[in-house]
Amino acid sequence: SVMSTQQVEGKLTRIEGLAELNAGEGSGPRIEKLAAVTGATVVRLSFVAGQTMADHKAGAPILVQAVTGDISFSTADETVSLVPGTAVHVDAGIVHRLVANADSVVQLTILR
Repeated sequence: SVMSTQQVEGKLTRIEGLAELNAGEGSGPRIEKLAAVTGATVVRLSFVAGQTMADHKAGAPILVQAVTGDISFSTADETVSLVPGTAVHVDAGIVHRLVANADSVVQLTILR
């Protein structure tokens, strides 16, 4: 039998700059929205060592992935070391914080 390939309407979106450290001044990271695509918003967080993102929560589930560096990602219950190749998924409404142990770039994907 011959398999038929159905063409699906939609598009491919290239997202660049995920590994670029674009640090800002102050105690917290520079936060830049890189793309809003079907089902997700992609955000780059650029941290200089020592910068923190204090306790906060998201209104949607999130996926947080270390692109470069070393980040301590904490909830009330546990702390995960985010290094390249490591990600955490966090349900909506869970309070969390990030502390940069080194200059770091983090990819935040807001799932909606």
